[in-house]
This record gives sequence, C-alpha cells and structure tokens, in this order.
Amino acid sequence: MVMNRLERILQFLGSQLDRITRLCWLFTGALIVLMAFVTGYGVAMRYIFRNPDPYAYEISYILMLACVVFSIAHTQRLGRHLRIDIFDRYFSQAVRGVIVNIVGPVVGLVFCIPLVWKTWETAWFALQSGQTTCTTGLPTFPMMVAIPIGVALLCLVLIAQILRYLASLGSKEVTENE
Repeated sequence: MVMNRLERILQFLGSQLDRITRLCWLFTGALIVLMAFVTGYGVAMRYIFRNPDPYAYEISYILMLACVVFSIAHTQRLGRHLRIDIFDRYFSQAVRGVIVNIVGPVVGLVFCIPLVWKTWETAWFALQSGQTTCTTGLPTFPMMVAIPIGVALLCLVLIAQILRYLASLGSKEVTENE
C-alpha cells in the first residue's frame, strides 16, 4: 500500500517534470529558429549592406548557450544522450541497469550540484554589480542565470531517474515475492 502510494506520487512528479522539460525543449527549438534569423540578419548586414551589426554575433552565442542548458534535461529524460556501449558487451542486463540508472546519474549529480551552486553565485554577482558584456553592453545576468536554472532542472531529472529505477526494482521484488 505504501509502495503503491509512493509510485503514484513519483508518477505525478515525473509527469510534471516531463512537462517542464518538454516545454524547455520546445522553447529551445524556437530559440534555434530565432538564432537562424539573427545569423541571417548578421550575414546580410555584413556582406550585402557592408555595415556589420555587433549585436548579431553576440546574440547568437547567447541563444546557443540557452539552447544547450535548457535542452539537456529533456535529452537526459528521453535517454537520447551519448552513451558508451562498451558496457553492453561485458556486463549483464542487471549490472547495465545499475550503471545507467544509478551510477551515471550519481556521477552527473556530483558534477551538476556544484555547477548549480557556483554558477548561481556568479549570476547573482553579475546582477548585483550590473555586469555587462564588453563589446555590446548587454547585461550578463539573464544569460548567466540560465545556466543554474537549466542545470538544476537536469539535477531534478537525474534524481527522478534514480528514484524511478529504484521504484521499478521495488515493484519487481514485490511481484516476485507474491
């Protein structure tokens, strides 16, 4: 009964996390389209009108950063990231499941949690000091705060992956004992 209730809670939280990551993923798709227009505008200004726009190049970098940090959580959620398949030859299915669903996410969390912490500190400093880019004078806080938000979302996805795997192991043990 407790396991059933826990599974329902995990399913609800997982579906909400899936919605959020999917929205971020769709948002990054729109950013890629916007980046194509900004790049096209920059190219037209430079080579057709012979009047380069300093903002086009910098905005493209900002949009690329946002695309990476906001799409990585949904990529992890879908399992579409790069994997090393050497484990497939040497380990059993159970060991591979532990490596992919426990060890990998724990290693990811060890890397991502300090990344969220330190990038949040940097973003907060950029906001307090009014930091801007050197060439165009754009404020850096919006792009800097995107990093801890996107990586924190990845941390939630990694935690959900671990919990989902542990819950699936628990439900398998319950059905085997019955």
